[in-house]
Amino acid sequence: MRILYNIFFVIFSVAYIPCLLIKGKWHKGFFQKFGILPDKVTSPERPVWIHAVSVGEAVLAVRLAGDIKRKYPDVPVVISTTTATGNKIVRSAADRAVDAAFYYPLDIGFIVARVVRAIRPRVYVMVETELWPNILTELKNKGIPVVLANGRISDNSFRNYSVIRPIIKNVLKCIDLFCMQTQADAERIRQLGALSGKVCVSGNMKFCGHESDSSLGLKREALGFTEKDSIIVAGSTHYPEEKELVDIFMRLGKKQENLKLVIAPRHVERTGEILKYIEKQDKRVRLFSKVSNDPGCGDYDILIVDTIGSLKNIYAAADIVFIGGSIAKRGGQNPIEAARWGKTVIFGPHMFNFREMKDVFLENSAAIQVSDAKELERVMSDLLGNSEKLEKVSSNIEKVISENSGAVEKTLGLLDGYIRG
Repeated sequence: MRILYNIFFVIFSVAYIPCLLIKGKWHKGFFQKFGILPDKVTSPERPVWIHAVSVGEAVLAVRLAGDIKRKYPDVPVVISTTTATGNKIVRSAADRAVDAAFYYPLDIGFIVARVVRAIRPRVYVMVETELWPNILTELKNKGIPVVLANGRISDNSFRNYSVIRPIIKNVLKCIDLFCMQTQADAERIRQLGALSGKVCVSGNMKFCGHESDSSLGLKREALGFTEKDSIIVAGSTHYPEEKELVDIFMRLGKKQENLKLVIAPRHVERTGEILKYIEKQDKRVRLFSKVSNDPGCGDYDILIVDTIGSLKNIYAAADIVFIGGSIAKRGGQNPIEAARWGKTVIFGPHMFNFREMKDVFLENSAAIQVSDAKELERVMSDLLGNSEKLEKVSSNIEKVISENSGAVEKTLGLLDGYIRG
């Protein structure tokens, strides 16, 4: 089976090179995929080798590397990535948290053998579930521990892996420790063949770095609002979401007393056009830059956040949060910045830039997804003034945040023996 796999991969790799040239995706680091590594990768003595596929995983890998370097300053860390964008992120952290960055080798027997022999890692850590049979087998044969960090098995992956369970089970035998994001992920990896004693739940590392500090949250009074007000905060919005939100606000305001709207455009230079539209609707509007200096500057209906860096703490004053860029097909924004305050989060159908976060929140009933502006209005109308529904979602959010807090620290603790060993 392994011989057939190698033959297939060789044929695929040879055929793929012309495609890279045609698509203009060839880069000077591509030869590293064939095991031709620069000295700065092979010179560190028994490094921790972390592998991250692309951008999201690369960010986590750099953070984990930084924590390793702080705890074990004499231990070198090298990070491999599959994509050029991921490689760029890792290289930007070089000399600070990472000793070297390189491209992941093609999973062909003689290539991975050469790479493992050249790097001589003390432990191999793959961020999220990236199962390459040859390299994992080579590491096991060389007695090098393998750890899966931030592991996750999606519904689709579980179905696909289940079809080839006997093969996957053999691959999983090469892994010494499975640090899974949730209990569901842990159960799935066990069903695929991982030994229970090797599986633990460490949380999702992507939740780290967003812990709330209650002292930083802005109170309603700081925005010129009162405790009697119901506040909708729309964060990182794009055109035409502002218009849709203002129109929704005007209709809901006829039924809901003391309703207030805060709009924080993704690009603050669009403040002028948003301001003009609101003024045409004969609504009282203020700019955050003015209100922050004088919260008692007068009663108003809508606040526009025209400063950078303020939104994450303005969320603390909200009753309901809408995640911008999710109806306007821009991929959404990270919902954690709002959720960390225990706020009810709503987003549209286009959260493709934060798909994993979206899934985690929806699977735990910790957020609400709508299909369009019409449904957004219906959901907001249903939630406003309904403290029981708001508290239920808030409770689910707190549970998700609690389960995933400290994931990097937990993972680092589990890695301790392998790093010292």
